[in-house]
Amino acid sequence: MIELSSEADTKRLARLLARELPPGTRVLLTGPMGAGKTTLVRHLARALGFEGRVTSPTYTLMHTYPTPAGPLVHVDVYRLPDPATLWELGLEDALAEARLGLIEWGTPEAFAADLRLTLEPAGAEARRCRLEALNPELVPVVERVREGYRAGR
Repeated sequence: MIELSSEADTKRLARLLARELPPGTRVLLTGPMGAGKTTLVRHLARALGFEGRVTSPTYTLMHTYPTPAGPLVHVDVYRLPDPATLWELGLEDALAEARLGLIEWGTPEAFAADLRLTLEPAGAEARRCRLEALNPELVPVVERVREGYRAGR
């Protein structure tokens, strides 16, 4: 478990993730509403070089943010009764070209996810973050992120 006591900690975690996650990684973002998922996405986008506005895709379903490292795709399937609908809307092509694919409220099976990142509120600004490698190749990456965070990198 990674303890995030402030938004600055979330920003630091995002920089580590941007540096360590291989291109094309699909990340499930889980946690209750208001847990900080979109805030983490905003900091990931900044860490990858996107300077524009980052918002929740709750009503638009998918946002793509261009970065020098490749597009960051942010998807929210909360309102969809069948997340497979997104495949019909071009999600497969978007994820194929993405530097990172970030999927809120999805399931590992539906999106061939590599990593599950769970955020949970732990106070006024504090959050707890749990990282789970769903792809065995990412186990060492998750360990590097945890160690880097503990070391203050």
